[in-house]
Amino acid sequence: MSGGGAPHVELAAAVRSFGLPLAALRLLIRERRLWPLAAVPLLLSVAAVLGALAGIVAFAGEIDAFATGLFPTLRAEVWYAWLWVGPLVALFFVLGKLLFLLAAALAIAAAFVLASLFASPFHDALSRRVEEVVCGSVEEAAEPGLRGALRQGRRAMADELRRLGFFLALALPLAALGLLPGGQLLAAPALAAVSMLFLALDYTGYTLDRRGIRFAEKRRWLRRHLGASLGFGAAALLLCAVPGLNLLALPVLVVAGTLLALRSAPPARPGVPTRPGAAAGTATSP
Repeated sequence: MSGGGAPHVELAAAVRSFGLPLAALRLLIRERRLWPLAAVPLLLSVAAVLGALAGIVAFAGEIDAFATGLFPTLRAEVWYAWLWVGPLVALFFVLGKLLFLLAAALAIAAAFVLASLFASPFHDALSRRVEEVVCGSVEEAAEPGLRGALRQGRRAMADELRRLGFFLALALPLAALGLLPGGQLLAAPALAAVSMLFLALDYTGYTLDRRGIRFAEKRRWLRRHLGASLGFGAAALLLCAVPGLNLLALPVLVVAGTLLALRSAPPARPGVPTRPGAAAGTATSP
């Protein structure tokens, strides 16, 4: 993938987007209208964190053995061989522990992805309300009434599955590469980068879906805003991994992803109406 701007522009966009979860948290605290819609994602965040942590604790030994076992075991046949064997042993030990931490972070992020799948109709509703609060209206291709709400819920879950399938198509080959000797040195950072881009695609997806943006266009939008996407994704991955803060991850990231999409969303497809949301004059900024 290549970005759509000069390196310093992409870097500045990454720094700005990295702070979006904090802006989203402030918006959630300030706007009580968002609280009821954030309740279900919050409960699912708690369940995802507790489930992932229970799995990490239960299989910590196996995960650590797998991570450290990816590196060769070195021995010094003579005492002076420790001059170069010693530093390599220390390096492999540190890399093994870093891989363990990365595996734990990715396990928690995967738990959030699964929770997002079940919470996707609630995420879509929360994202829509955020757009109403920030912009005063919502661009949405939807039918009114109960039928429209049910169709939106099905659409949100289907789009979530499509994004998840796209992520797995990229992540599984990288995970297989990590099983090869030396491959983990390339696979680990590549998998982290893919995860960051997926998190950006996932949490901006609700806003882009409402505009009728097709999946291929979403991927092009991601490439055009590579710096912003990586900055947001890095903050999202970090938020998922930090104990305590990760309990707030799902609602905060839905709001933050909506803010990111609203900054630079592509034009709605022809025929997508603008539905009045909040009354005139109630639009605000995060």
